[in-house]
Amino acid sequence: MKKNLDKIETRLRTLFEQQLPHILTGSDRQLNLMDHLIQVMRENLIESPDGLIHAPDQFTLILHPEQITALENHQELLDGIASAIRKIGLEENLLFHQPPRISIHSDPDMPDNKLTVRAEMTRPASSLPDTAAMTQTTLEDETQGLPENAFLVLGGKKNIPLEKPVVNIGRHSDNDIVLDDPHISRHHAQLRSINQRFVIFDVGSYSGLLLNGKKITEATLHAGDVIRLGVTNLIYIQDSTGETPTTAIPVDTEDPPSKGAEK
Repeated sequence: MKKNLDKIETRLRTLFEQQLPHILTGSDRQLNLMDHLIQVMRENLIESPDGLIHAPDQFTLILHPEQITALENHQELLDGIASAIRKIGLEENLLFHQPPRISIHSDPDMPDNKLTVRAEMTRPASSLPDTAAMTQTTLEDETQGLPENAFLVLGGKKNIPLEKPVVNIGRHSDNDIVLDDPHISRHHAQLRSINQRFVIFDVGSYSGLLLNGKKITEATLHAGDVIRLGVTNLIYIQDSTGETPTTAIPVDTEDPPSKGAEK
């Protein structure tokens, strides 16, 4: 777990630490937003019995009112940090119940040269729809084991068994499933085992993720679902675990945009 956070911290600092000093002022040199964010993430991680690591997704910055204005004028930077936390966290095998969000709270009792960050994990949803956009997952769901006999069919010919609770998909060689498609990002999607089904996540890809022809960011999979990354189609197959399995919907076959995927 510590190794995951060390990697995330290093990558986040590379992205943002040069910009943060310009919007956070004060005599206290420990007023370091990135330090606080990483610290509260470390303190609020939960590891489930099957080894999956759940991370907080709601961060609140608590500052003196005089510090609020500077941050409010740079909300796009905070949104960028939240987006980077999600993308990098998923790549380092953290699970977020919702996309991370950073909000600001004013506290007149807070010293004007101090910063406090509070982190929370979104309360799990009571249930998840079948093959629908998913915003929340549950700790209980993830302890139920892998789907039985689940695999992906690539190009209508090659079967790819899904034998791990977390499966990374992309163009880079460090993925579990490497797809040679220039329209696929280096780290494009991720599958996670939840309640004997796989849930697919877009981990910040350039060209997006389609499920049965519909663009999604997170969704629960059923047998017959067609996943499209770039110009590559994958058909998801598993033993039925529900009474109403979905039916695959043909995806469009329009030519992909000429602009390439993430480099």
